[in-house]
Formats: sequence, C-alpha cells, structure tokens
Amino acid sequence: MSETAIMGDDPSIALVVLDTLRADSFDEHFDWLPGVQFTNAWSTTHWTAPAHASLFTGRYAVEAGVTIKSQDFDRQTTRLPELLRDEGYRTRAFSCNVNISEQLGWHHGFDEFGGSWRLRGLGEDVFDWDEFIAEHRSDGPERYLRALWRCVDGDCDTTQSLKQGALMKLRDMGLKGRHPDDGAAEFLEYVRDQSWSRDREFLFANLMEAHLPYDPPDEYRTHPDEESPHFDSVKATLGEPSADPDRIRTAYDDAVRYLSDIYRDIYGELAAEFDYVVTLADHGEALGEYGAWQHGGGLHPPVTRIPLVVSAPGPNADDRSPRADGAERPTRDALVNLLDVYATVLDLAGIESDHRRGKSFRPLLSSDPLASEPRSSALLEFHGVSKRRALALQEDGYDVGPVDRERHGIATADCYYFEGLSGTELLGDCDPAALESELEGLLADLETRDGLAEADLSGLESQLEDLGYL
Repeated sequence: MSETAIMGDDPSIALVVLDTLRADSFDEHFDWLPGVQFTNAWSTTHWTAPAHASLFTGRYAVEAGVTIKSQDFDRQTTRLPELLRDEGYRTRAFSCNVNISEQLGWHHGFDEFGGSWRLRGLGEDVFDWDEFIAEHRSDGPERYLRALWRCVDGDCDTTQSLKQGALMKLRDMGLKGRHPDDGAAEFLEYVRDQSWSRDREFLFANLMEAHLPYDPPDEYRTHPDEESPHFDSVKATLGEPSADPDRIRTAYDDAVRYLSDIYRDIYGELAAEFDYVVTLADHGEALGEYGAWQHGGGLHPPVTRIPLVVSAPGPNADDRSPRADGAERPTRDALVNLLDVYATVLDLAGIESDHRRGKSFRPLLSSDPLASEPRSSALLEFHGVSKRRALALQEDGYDVGPVDRERHGIATADCYYFEGLSGTELLGDCDPAALESELEGLLADLETRDGLAEADLSGLESQLEDLGYL
C-alpha cells in the first residue's frame, strides 16, 4: 500500500462487512483481495447486532446497549456515520441483514439508508403475510384470496405486498429462483448506479451470502439437486444437528465461494471510486468445532476470529486491481478488534474523537509500518439467548443453561481464553490465572448501558426467526 494513499486528505472510505465469514474460509477463497491483512483480528462478540454496535460506536456491546436481550440500537449513542457526516462526509448504507435495518435504529447518521429484498419486506406499509397466514391457517386455500383482497383494498403498498406474498408462496412450495442471492447482486448494481466522489464519501454495507441458509446460486452448489441444509443452531450445539454435518460444511463453503466471486466484482467497482476499502466480518461461524454450530452458542474461536483487510485502491496506489495468483498479501500480526476498526476509520478521515476503547492501526498500513503501541488484550462478550428462544428450547425439553448465561473471553497477542460450553478453554501457551485476572479487569472497566427490550422487535420476528435469531 503506497504512502500516497495513506496521506491523502478527505479520503473516501467504503466499509464492507461480509456477515458470518470465517477467517479460515476467507484465507482459502479471498486470496485475490489486495491490501494489508490483519491476521490476529477479533470481533467483540458472536453475532451481528452487538458486533455492529461496537463497529459503529467504538464501545463494547453492553456499553452501547445492544445485546441479545436489547437489540434496538440505543439512539443516545454517538455513531460512526454521525461523526463522519458532521465533518462533511456524505454517508450511505446498504444492508442485506434485517438486524441492521431502519426499524432497529441503524439508519441514524446516514444520508441514505437502503437495502436488499430482505429489508424491503419490512416496510410498515407492506401487508403482514405471516400474521395473516397464522390467523387464517385453518381457512383452507381461500385464505389467499382473502389476503389478496386485503392487499388491494387495505391501507398498504399493494404492489410490494403482492410481490412479497408471491415470494412467500414460492418459498412455501419449495421453489427456487425467487432471489438470485441474499443481496450481493443487488449491492453490486447499487454501487454501479451511484455517483461517487473521491472526497468525503463514506459507504457502509452488510452482505449476507455466508449466513444461513447457505443457499448460493445453483452453479455454486456442490449438490444442486438437494435443498440447502436447514437446522436449529442452538439445538445442534446442545445436541446434534438435524442435517448431515458434512452437508452443512459443504453448503457453507459453497456460499463462501459465491461470495468471493461476486465480491471480486463489487471490489472492482469500489476500487474505482474509493480511496480505502475496509473488508471484514462481524463474526465467523462454527461448523462443529468444540461441539458448536453457527454462532448462537458461544465464543468459540471460529466464531470470534474475523478476517480484516484494508485496501487503498486509489489512483496512486499499488493495489487497485485484484492480486495476481501467487502474489503475497502483506500481513500484520498485531492484535486488533472491531473497536480498532472504528478508531482507524475516523483516523483515516482525519477526525479526532474520544475512542479510548479503540486504537487506530493506521500506522500499520504503510509499506514501512511506523512504531505503534499495540493493543494488549481484547474482550469478547456473550449474553445468552433471547427470552423467547430460551422458552421455546425449554418447551422442547432442552437444558438451556449452557447457552443462556453471560460468558466472556479475552484475546491477547498470543492466546485466546474463553468460557466454553463445559468450562474454560485456552488456546496458546499463556498463564490462565494471568488471563483470568486481566479479563476481570476488563469487565470491571465496562460502562454498562441498558438498551431497549426485545419486545420492541414487533414486525421483525418472522425474518429474525428465519435467520435463527429468535
């Protein structure tokens, strides 16, 4: 990465979250992506909303008031896009994840907030098909005629409501092709259709291709004639997955291969428009390691370790194009986490802010890294499962104790120490007592803020349940 790119004034910055992408899967399939890679990067938690709260505020999730039991983004917290906008940046967002939606308060600070088909189905003026079907399940086929009349005659967006109903019917019938993917193709068109400026432009995106249901286009599916594996992640972690484990792993890998290919096209468009492109994951995914599946059951390393690459594809930079086969990507082994990404984006934009939780790693982006005091440790948080999820599991005969309690972990330069399902786990050659002491100090320093209750998720339950969050 050239020094010219590092020293530019008022740079344009794209921050792209590849939701649920494992670090090892990134290493396998994203070797084409240019930039500086941080190989010891960690999330602050295990799932989307609190991870994004850390990314947007430079604070841990409990300090931002966003946990599994308080998912609405606390509007009293100053966020990254607001700080950028206050300094003259044009701020835009494109989300494919219902957890990062306007309905949950994530639009604050953005001049424009758009999204994929998942978010468009959340509009208040779209007919609530899930509620109607649940209330009229015993009415027989004629219930669809009644619903159609409600769409036409009721106080709702008729066209969008009919489209949503048709998509749900195709889903119920098991037909494919209702969407080309989970939103990446739409984001690619969005990037191509916008007018961008090299000065003071900020774009945030969340792409869901690596997230359950691991359903890429047919040409990427190892088993195109079989449905994508469906299973309950928490039940699988407490017992066994209802789908074949090898089939699950293959489907995830298929989804990541597709994500890599389409992100190559997306990156090409972003590289032509932005001075910096920050590519990372909010968290990873467990695929049977430690007995865990997906990311709802704990702080297992495949879930909390994340990929992170900062590219500077400006006109004077060396890494504007995808890397050639065999070319080495520069790496940094300094310990970093999502709080540091927050601090670094502000630093790149030349904005001073109180981000004591985060340390900017901007000095590490140059070809000859400057001396920089590294982060010594990073805290990770797990806050259990939602109340509704816990009750449902108990009704099905599961002991929710292992997954429905607060747990924490700590990452250092050489080790990772966390509370697993059946006790503490240590990766690396470190003194557990010293790590436990440091972890206690990090917890004592937290400034807890209560968020909004999960009861405030009205209208989002069905899609969140489809994604395994409820």
